[in-house]
Order: sequence, then structure tokens, then C-alpha cells
Amino acid sequence: MFNKYMKQKKEWNSDNIIMAKKTNPDLFMNYLYRAIIFTLCLSFLLVLSNSAIANDKSVFNIDMYFGWGGYFRPMEWTPVEITINNSLEQHFGGELTLSSQQDGLNTLNIMVQDLALTAELTEYIPLVTKIAYTNQICSLKLDRTTGRRKTVWSHNYNIMMNPGKIPALNEFDMLIGVIGAGKFGLLGLEKQSTSYYKGVPGNVYVGNKQAAMVPWDWTGFVSLDLLILYDPDWNQLKEQQLKAISEWITNGGKMLLVLGSKPPMGENPLTKIIPFDYTDTKQVNISQQQLYEWKLSENSSETVTLRPLVPKPNVKLYEGDLYQGNQYLFGIGNAGFGTIGVLGFDPEDFSYSQDTNKSRFWVNLIKTIIKSEGSVENTILAQRRIDNVPDSGTNVNQFGQPILQNQQRNRNYYQIGSAYSLNNKVMEFLYQEIKPLSVWFVILLLGALAILLGPVDYKFLKHIDRLPLTWLTCTFWIIAFTIGAYYGVQYLRGGKTQLRVVSVIDGIKDEKTVWATQYSGLFASRSDSYELENLQPNQWWSGIAPTQDQLYSYSNEIGSRRIYCTQEDGGNLPETLPVNIWDIQCMLTESSIEKMPFSADVLIEGNEIIVTIKNESDAAIIGGYVMVDNRNGINFSGVPANSIQEFRRNVQPIRLWENDINTFTHVSQYSGQSTGKFKNEAAFFAQGSLQRTQAMNNYLNNGAAIVCVTYDNAPVSFKIKKHSVSEEHIQMARLVVFPN
Repeated sequence: MFNKYMKQKKEWNSDNIIMAKKTNPDLFMNYLYRAIIFTLCLSFLLVLSNSAIANDKSVFNIDMYFGWGGYFRPMEWTPVEITINNSLEQHFGGELTLSSQQDGLNTLNIMVQDLALTAELTEYIPLVTKIAYTNQICSLKLDRTTGRRKTVWSHNYNIMMNPGKIPALNEFDMLIGVIGAGKFGLLGLEKQSTSYYKGVPGNVYVGNKQAAMVPWDWTGFVSLDLLILYDPDWNQLKEQQLKAISEWITNGGKMLLVLGSKPPMGENPLTKIIPFDYTDTKQVNISQQQLYEWKLSENSSETVTLRPLVPKPNVKLYEGDLYQGNQYLFGIGNAGFGTIGVLGFDPEDFSYSQDTNKSRFWVNLIKTIIKSEGSVENTILAQRRIDNVPDSGTNVNQFGQPILQNQQRNRNYYQIGSAYSLNNKVMEFLYQEIKPLSVWFVILLLGALAILLGPVDYKFLKHIDRLPLTWLTCTFWIIAFTIGAYYGVQYLRGGKTQLRVVSVIDGIKDEKTVWATQYSGLFASRSDSYELENLQPNQWWSGIAPTQDQLYSYSNEIGSRRIYCTQEDGGNLPETLPVNIWDIQCMLTESSIEKMPFSADVLIEGNEIIVTIKNESDAAIIGGYVMVDNRNGINFSGVPANSIQEFRRNVQPIRLWENDINTFTHVSQYSGQSTGKFKNEAAFFAQGSLQRTQAMNNYLNNGAAIVCVTYDNAPVSFKIKKHSVSEEHIQMARLVVFPN
């Protein structure tokens, strides 16, 4: 029976099966039984497979928290805390991937490799990513890498799910991070204060974090205007977290430390950069004059438990409110390119009579720390204007005082900051070699194809009397033109793989603080993913893209380029860079480095400036300048590689840093080399460098000098694997020097 069935099977179709039912019922039933058994087995396997996947997913409970109190700055580094709970029965080895669109062009995929989960133990993973303004979804995926690789858990998180918050902050908004107690009305600043950036009013947001959720990398603090450590439990803060805070400060961050019952002690990374030492506690009376200066009620003096602050001998810039001698109640000092304010007592010690003045007290202290002097402006804090009579738009607090609510804002609109405007200027240089194909080439190509498909094809087939073959010849011409267009574009767009880089290196003389920001653009002759080498483990890589001045939530930005990075050991390193022949892949790299490529001494004698440059690089310096304030300095010529040279010049006007940095690129007088319309100094005000430029401006206003040099096509710090690359590198280095 079986042999007969196999013989007839080759001739069967649907009609044969129906006929077999009539002519050979036994054979038909045999076939039907086999089909039913096969279907049941397949269904069982599918159910079993889905059950296994569901079981894998059900053992994981993963929570994700982003930003500071849910707030973030679009296209800036943003902290993400991931907590993984599991009900595993055995060890799990896998890989975690966080995906988020970071701008209109790039999607950043951050991978945590070699993830090891122990049964029923909670795993905490602190990451840092970038989120675009139009992006509302962050995706999280967990893959099993032991045995056959399989995705066992995935979820999309909606970062806009809380309708009561506007998580994306503008440049004129202020974001304050709080670690610790947050007493004396500190958390009420959101409603009782406002911010201003160049006269534009904004909102103040306060995001507090528990010690366990504090970022482990300095990039987790980039979105903050100020970090407040209010008498935290120092035993709960890990050394890596304290190191992250100190690194962020030296790169331009600002912090307020409120001392309490447990001040920071020992040789941790943060105590090394705090500009003050503190002595033993004592009970002191704060004068009425000091209370008045702090915007508090001066009806009577206040008694507090004070740890008097004494400036460290190596601190160059500091100020504060004196207690007696060289001891301070409150002090502010520089730490690298950052600023640290220290309050020697807990304001919670004040009497109840000061409760109505809490917000004014904090506004006064914070404004002193983040104030901007000179030409480069910061966001500043101010007390909200209070009317005597509450109106319909005003609430009243527990003391009967009117409180203005946060300003209403168009949630569908976002104005990019000045740093992103200058990013576009830098990318003008990176994009200079990228030219669109001429429209005449496209017209010529389409015209030639039309002629071949029309009269040429017709006359040829008519000549050989084969007109019915037109469907074959048309297909041939279309395929030939498709192949020809592909390789033709490769030829026209091809050539050498090019790497263009603009880098800024900043340092302070006699200090170990050296930071580097690098803007790079890779143009390749073939569309592919390119691997990099010679990367340093502490580098933070991310994509950058040209950005419109105004963004809308309904903008169709898809982030089509997927950049894969591994984030570990204090860095975010790209696995590969996706590049296509129609565009250029631009990247931003930020990191601290070991040393400056040059050193300098500055001497001012009357109207003459004497500068001695020691070039410690293998590349020659092609020129530079010294600034002694925002508008005056000297220019000097080149310095050969690994050599020392002295220059003596009379002071002359050098208008580099204008009162409004947005007009910087319109200034006609500038120093350094430029290519086309790009001015080198635009990079000083771009993303990743602006905060150090602001700090340097403050140094200038306090007697320091800035020495800036430009190198002659210095070697690029990284390489493209297995490719010969034509490099063009504009490297600038700035050094803060206190003249003799």
C-alpha cells in the first residue's frame, strides 16, 4: 500500500486528492491521518517554544529610571539606572542593550557585555545615554549569550508617560541635582524661584537621588547646572561615584556642599578637590549684617553649629563670607575648570523665624556659585517676583505667601542651545568635502535610459523583426542601468577615505586637570561599518548631527544610523561606525588626558607681554595668542616641534570672546588658522567645550592669562582599521596661566 502511495504522490494535485477520496478511500484516510498528526506535533512544538520564551521573560523584572527626577536635556548625556530582579534557578550570562535615538540622525545603542546575573539577587546597572527631543521611547533588551544566543527579555519604555512633567529642558531652564537630606525648603525651589539666560525666563527643576542611584560616571552629571550635596551619608557613596563627581567638576561642573553632622573625610577623590579644609565644630552666632546679606530676617542673630572653612594653600581663586581671621562661614573656590561652594553649617539650625525666607537664602547662595562674570553667560537663578495680593494664577503656601507656578510652555517646541548652534559651525568644516551629485548627471542618466528604452530599442527589434522581445530587452536595459548607476556613483563619490578632526585640549598650569574634546567626521568611499583602534578606555563617544535651531515634537526624525557602543570602565567606546557614501559620520569624543602638549610662562611688564612656549609635541605649532582679558592680548608665530621659544609683544586688541557668544562667528578679527568660512575658535563654544570656555572667562576676570596655540596637522589619536585614510586635523590647545 505504501509503495503504491509513493508512486501516485508525484502525480497528485488538489484535484487528484479530491478524486482519491472517491476512488481510493483507504489511501485518502492514510494521507489525512498523517497530516493531522504532523499538524498536532508542530502545534505542540510551537506552544512549547513560546512557553519557554515566556518562562524566560517571566523570571526577569527590570525597572529603568532616567535623568534627574525624570528631567533631561535633549542630546546631552543623561543618566539611566537599570535594576534587574530575577527568580532564576541558576547563573545567567548575557548582554544588555539600551537603545535610544540621540538626535535626528543617530540612534545610540549601548551594550553591557558579559553581564552575569546570580539567582534571586538584584543587579544594579548605571548607564549614561543621550536622548533626542523627539524621542519618546527607550528600548531595553536582554540577550542570553551562554549556549544558543536568544533574546529573553525586551521592553519599550515611554519617557513621556508622566503628563504632569515636561522632561525635556531648554537652555534657559535650570536643573539642580540634590544628593542627601534636601532640608530647609531646598526641594521647594521649583515653585519659589525662576531662572534667566540672557534675560529669557525659564523654570527651575530639582531632581534628587538616593546615594545608591548616584551616577558612576562623570557624564551622568552633565545635564546639571548645579549639584548640591546636602549632608549625605558618605558611607553609602562609593569611591567610583565620588570620582565621577570630582571629574565632572574639574571639567566645568558646579557644586554646593552643605556640611552637617558627617563631613567628607579621608582621601576620597572629592575631598582632594574641595578648595577648603574645615576645623572642629563650634557654636557661633551669625551677625545680623550677615543674615541681611543672605536675604534672611535680621531681627535677631542666629546660633548654628559651624565647621569653620580654611582655604587650602594651593587654591588660586576663592571668596566667601568671613567668620573671623581666615575662617569662613561660606566659601567658593575653583577646582580645575569647575566651582565648589561650601557651607560650613546646616541651615536647618536656623530658628523658625527664618522659615519664610528659605527660598531667598538658597537663591542667594546658588546665584553666587553659578554667577557669570564677563562675556560668556550662564543660566542664573532668581527669586520669583511675589505680589502682595495673590491673583487667580497664584497659590498660597502654608505661611500665607503667594507662590507662582512654573511657567506654561509649548510642549511641542524646543529651542536648541548656543552650543548646538556652534556644533553646526564645526560640522561645516567636517562636511566640506561632501558635495551633492549634480542634478545634470541625474537628468542625463534618465534621458539616456529613456532613449534606449524608446526609439533605440524599437528600431533595433524592428530591424531584426523581433518586436515581441521588447519585454526582454527592456528588462536588460533596466538591469544594466541599475548596475551602471551603482558603480558609477561609487566612482563619482569614491576616492580616498577621509578623516577630518577638530580637537580642543584645555589645561591649567601646575595642575593635573587636562580635558580634551574632539569633533571628527569620517567620509568613506564605500558604504560599510568601520572599526576604530587606539581608543582610550576613558573616552566617551557619541554621534553628532546638524541640528535645526527649532525642533518640534512632531518632527519626523527617525535616527536611521545605529551606532553600537560598549559602555564599561568609565567610557563609551564604539564597536563600529556606520558610514555611507552619501554622507559623513560625525562623532563627538570627550575625555580627560594625561598632559598638555605644551607649557607656557607669561610675564607682564607694563604694556608688554613676554610669553615663553615649550612645545612638547612632535607636531609644530603654527601660531597662537595670549589673552589677558576678553579684549586684549598678543599674537605670536610658530614654534617647532619639541622646542622652546620666547615672544615679546605689546598688548593689542584681540576681540575673540564677545559679550554674546551667538555673535562670535560674525566677528571679523580673530587669530588662528581657518578653512573656508569655519573659524577655529567656534569649537571653543561648541558642545563639550563651552563649559571650560566659561570657566576660562572667569579666570580671565580674576587676573589669569589664556595661552592658545594651533598645531600643524597633529596626528589623530585614533585610527581606522584596515583602511588607508587621508587625515586633516585642526588641533587647538589652551592653557590657563597666572602671570608672574
